[in-house]
Formats: sequence, structure tokens, C-alpha cells
Amino acid sequence: MKKIMTLAASAALVVAMMSSCATINSGAALTEKGAIGPKVGEAQSTYFLGGIWSSQGEQNDLKKAAENGGIKKISQVEYIDKSIFLGLVIKHTTRVYGE
Repeated sequence: MKKIMTLAASAALVVAMMSSCATINSGAALTEKGAIGPKVGEAQSTYFLGGIWSSQGEQNDLKKAAENGGIKKISQVEYIDKSIFLGLVIKHTTRVYGE
């Protein structure tokens, strides 16, 4: 019985560590008409243990995402965070739309 309980607890731990969740925070449209725009740009980074950035200490910003998409006028912004391994690893994406 003890062996079955240990196996079940180990399986539950593995499932919890391999599961992830994601949130998307979409900013309000910055244009009056609410048009998203024909271009999309993204900037991504990953950080570990709540603060060790893999992108050499640079957080995602609107300017970098706009540069990556060739956007000169931003109309909408989305922030996407995906948590992996119980929040120990977080992938952060800044996505911008515009012209």
C-alpha cells in the first residue's frame, strides 16, 4: 500500500510540474476606430525563479516589438505570460499591432 501511495504522489508531482498556464493581457486599442493594423511584431523573453532573465537582463518592451514587426505607429498591445513548472520558468511575450 505504501508503494502505491508513493507512486501516486510521484505521478501527481510530475503532472503538476509539467502543467502550465498562460494569461493574455490585451491593452485597449490606441486608435479611435479600434483598427488593429496590418502588421504584427513580437518581443519575447524567458525568466527563471522570478527574476533571472535569459535575454541578458532586458525585459520586453514596445519599442523592440515594434522594431521586430516593422511598425511605426502602434494601435494595440498584448502581453502574454506563460508559466511553466509551477511558475519557476515564465515566458513573457509582448505583441504589438499597427502600421
